[in-house]
Amino acid sequence: MPAPSLPELDEKLYFAPFADVIPPETAIITSPPHHPTTVRHAGQARAILVLGPGRSGTSTLARALAALGVYLGKDFRRPVRKNPRGNQEEVHLLKLSKALRNSVGVRADSVRRIDPSAFRNARTLELTRRLSDAIGRHFGDSALWGFKYAGTGRILPVWLELLPRMGIEPSFVFAYRNPVSVASSRAKLDAARGRIEHSQLEWLAHVVPTFNQLHGQRVVVVDYDRLLDDAETELRRIAERLQIAVTAETEAGIQEFQRGFLRSDWRHTRFGDADLADDASLNPLVRRAGLLLSRLASDRVSLDDASVWAEWQEIEADHRDQDATLRLIDKMNADTRRARWWDITRPLRLAWNKMPLLRSR
Repeated sequence: MPAPSLPELDEKLYFAPFADVIPPETAIITSPPHHPTTVRHAGQARAILVLGPGRSGTSTLARALAALGVYLGKDFRRPVRKNPRGNQEEVHLLKLSKALRNSVGVRADSVRRIDPSAFRNARTLELTRRLSDAIGRHFGDSALWGFKYAGTGRILPVWLELLPRMGIEPSFVFAYRNPVSVASSRAKLDAARGRIEHSQLEWLAHVVPTFNQLHGQRVVVVDYDRLLDDAETELRRIAERLQIAVTAETEAGIQEFQRGFLRSDWRHTRFGDADLADDASLNPLVRRAGLLLSRLASDRVSLDDASVWAEWQEIEADHRDQDATLRLIDKMNADTRRARWWDITRPLRLAWNKMPLLRSR
């Protein structure tokens, strides 16, 4: 199914400046090494978006793009407990992306699909205009730049409409990590979201509609475990699929990424295709989507194969059939959150969980 189109915008308004000031305390002014790279089409800027659910290695993949010479910006969100080496998220685009997600009525932990009509409200259009201005101000001089936010897939229709309007060619890195590993990693940070039943539904919401919109786009699927096992091979694979020139500078970046950035203790669990295939308790859609993405990430099948997209269309249709149930789950979760706020100790526990640096002193 093609991505829903946004309403036609007034070009004068579309590129008009909007102030989106980020408080200094929310950003750090340090960036990974940036090596200039030859672009495929002279004179046309390119943007590479990192897609995939949270806890799938999206931050590591963003840092891999930086090693290949992709400019990620200079104002980054500060490192947090779940990503102590940094999220690689440019704060201006991050702030607007979260606002866009909120404007279509979903939370980070929502499991329902987003109706295409949700992208046609006035608030979303205003934020889209602000996003275009932020891109121009912070990335306008870059021939090849990238952005990572784990929720980008949820608002992908905005990006697919916006980038061509700005004369920017989009490409995508899709982060795949075995969904059982995702749930295990999530559970260490948030017990509720890490429950295997909820994590699977959240994984599907971030994966199925997103990947369906990438048909015909330039995409490379990267397995987080394979990246940790052999970073050099995976970075060269990314460069080849996205047509990023590998220069002497990027050769150095690849080596620095593999030897100086990656750490072996990042991976606490590892599940493979057999775990997906043999576990009868898993959601069948998670099994089908996960196994197909794994085959794509290991080049056992190709995105040029029509049968891949035919299989994904079946997954998409089955997921769409579940939307009424998914909406009910989101509503029940919202009711539970409201009820829990009557517990006077909950705000104190939330504040405590948000202050890891104070607790470590």
